[in-house]
This record gives sequence, C-alpha cells and structure tokens, in this order.
Amino acid sequence: MHLAHHEISGTIQIPASKSHTQRAYACALLFDGSTEIKHAGRSQDEQTALSIIQQLGASVSIQDNKTIIRSNGKLSTLSHLDCGESGLCTRMFLPILATTSNRYTITGTGSLLKRKMKHIDQLAHALCIKLNSNNEYLPLTIEGPIKGSHLTIDGQESSQYLTGLLIALAYTCTTDMHIEVQGLVSKPYIDLTLQLLGSLGMPIKNEHYQHFYISPKSKLPSLQNISIESDWSSASNFIVLAAINGKIQLKGLQAESVQADKAILKVLEQVGTAVKWEHNELHVAHHKQNPFIINIVDCPDLFPILCVLAGTCSGTSSIHGIHRLINKESNRLVSCSTMMQQLGIPFTIQDDTILIEGAAAFKGATIDSCNDHRIAMAASIASAYAKDPITIIGEDAINKSYPNFYNDLKLLIN
Repeated sequence: MHLAHHEISGTIQIPASKSHTQRAYACALLFDGSTEIKHAGRSQDEQTALSIIQQLGASVSIQDNKTIIRSNGKLSTLSHLDCGESGLCTRMFLPILATTSNRYTITGTGSLLKRKMKHIDQLAHALCIKLNSNNEYLPLTIEGPIKGSHLTIDGQESSQYLTGLLIALAYTCTTDMHIEVQGLVSKPYIDLTLQLLGSLGMPIKNEHYQHFYISPKSKLPSLQNISIESDWSSASNFIVLAAINGKIQLKGLQAESVQADKAILKVLEQVGTAVKWEHNELHVAHHKQNPFIINIVDCPDLFPILCVLAGTCSGTSSIHGIHRLINKESNRLVSCSTMMQQLGIPFTIQDDTILIEGAAAFKGATIDSCNDHRIAMAASIASAYAKDPITIIGEDAINKSYPNFYNDLKLLIN
C-alpha cells in the first residue's frame, strides 16, 4: 500500500459504533418485549454480541437496515458462553450473567485468551458472586445472583464492568441500588451507557462518576427503539488521513456525540487541521502540522493512529496515560513502538508519557498488525506519508471492528 502517490479526497459513510451496538444488544436481551435497532454494525465484535444474546435466549431477525430482537428478559441456562475476541462482551456480559443463579463458563478465542481480566476477583467479591478464573484469564466460571444494595467496585482498569453492571441493574433490580466506583477510567464510555439507558426510560443518577443510583424500573412499553450512531473510533483513521494530506467528507457522525474518540477533534485543533461541519457532514482537510498534547486515559483506542499523526507533525507531540495500552488486542505500547521504529518515527518513553518527533517522511516497511485491528488501520494510513510502500501482515484484523475499511479507503484514492 502506498497512498502517498495518490490524491486523497471524497466522501464516505462512517459505519456504526460497535460500542453502541453491543450495548444495545445487551439492553435488548434484558428487555421483556421487542427491540428494534436501526443501523446496527456488522463487525466481528458486533456479531459476537449478537450471538451471545441468541445463546442466552433472544431471537433475532434482520430486515433491511433494522435488527429486531425479541426476548422475555430472562437468561437461558447453558454451559459455555463464547465471547470470541471481544473484551467488551466479556466484561459487559459478566455482571449481566451474574443477575441469575445460573452457573456460566465464559470462554473466548484468539487474543482474548491472552488478555488478563484484571480486578475480576475484586468485582466478584463486591457483587457477592462465585467466580473461578485461570489467574484472571479466560475461561472463567461465575454463579450469581448479585447480593446487596450498595456495591463498591474498582474502575481503574476498565469501565466495561461498570457498563455491564449499570445495564444489568437497570433492567433487573427490585430495590434501590447504589454503586460506588473507585478510580474510574474511560468516563465517556459510561456516558454512552447512561445516555442509552436514559433514552430507553431508565435514567440513572451519576454523581461525579463516583456514585451511581439506580431505582427499580417502572412499567416499560412492549417495544424499544434504538438508532445506532456512527463510530468516531473508525472515523479517526480517515480524519488523520485528511489531516496528513487530503480532503475528506465524513457522513453519519454526530457533533454532540459522547463517544470517547471524538477527542480526535481536540487534537486536530492543536495540529491546525481545517475542520468544519456542513450539512451534518464533517469536512476535514490538510492545513498545518503543529505538534499536539493529549492524555489518552479516557480514549486509549486513539493511540495507534495518533502515533502516525504525531510522526507527520513539525515538532514533538506528547501522549500521556500510556499505561492504558498494555491490555488491548495487543500490548499497544509495544506494537505501536515497533511500528514507529519500522516507519522511522523517533520517540522516547518517560514514565507514563511518550514523546514523538515528527519525521520528514516515513520509511517503507513491513508492519505486523499483531492481529490488532487498530494497528492494521493505522499502518495503512501511514502509507500516505511514506517514501515507499507499506506492507501489512495480518491486515484482515480490521474485521474485528471495520470490515469495510479497505473498500472505503479505495473510494478516497484518486
């Protein structure tokens, strides 16, 4: 791949947010009635979430761009639940499974088996459920139900357990519940969860992301309607492509979105990229290449593409909060460092910060995606600033979140 030899311009439709879609499926499972979901995504992680709710008793039919899910709100008994390679599914569905007295064994495949489910024992203790794990790795076995009305959990490693707990209790609690959270990270992802539940008639009181109050649901209608918004994580790759050297219009994004990776716009302000909203489309065009500073504690998924952007800037960019990168599809601090070394991007690591120097141009290279979808996409975008072609090993990793990525990329090559 060698985008540097092409003019980059055009318009693309950004796919659905997989974070939003997976949460919608969880809500549909626990709802006693029908849920109609418009614009649901079709990536591997989203298909995994859909498979999980089907395994647990929901029925699914797809009509054009609408997914119709019917459930009685109760979870089927089964021996094993396969979460594929989805960390969100594993962490989100665990508290949902714990609302019953059923015993479940949660399994996964590929990179998920190498990802430690940190603080899982503390969570089990807080919820008063039984849990056996392989030293915090899958497979793990849980047995509920959740006990107590005041739960204290640790949010330093991930917000995904809290997302699952909020959804689980919103639909199933029979008494007022108080969740106390210590050291919560990725707060925008909790905003997404709260926004979804609120839109479905189940508002949750949030006090400074430290205390959450949930009351038993009142009688709900027999039909839920959810419309999935487009994904800022996926969009960030094309946004950076335009910032490097292009002019791209992006459809489907919401200017008022609470998604964490909308933080890419704040980075573009520092870089000096030309950005404007026009007719509900985001227009991005190359202008300046100033260095930037960002803390990625709440948006770690932006790191791979930010490494590429930083390498094109004139000066030193600073990315803080890099401790969040270790337990992803790959150890992204290692995999992105390797990618930058191969591209010829100078960088240094100081405690919890990485300092990245801009380069005159990237070197052609063979980049191993490490089966990480975000590395594969970032390396593809890097070719727009490379002297020679870039080859990507494991480029099909994109199927995890954005299976149509390369087709959309081709639409922009002139």
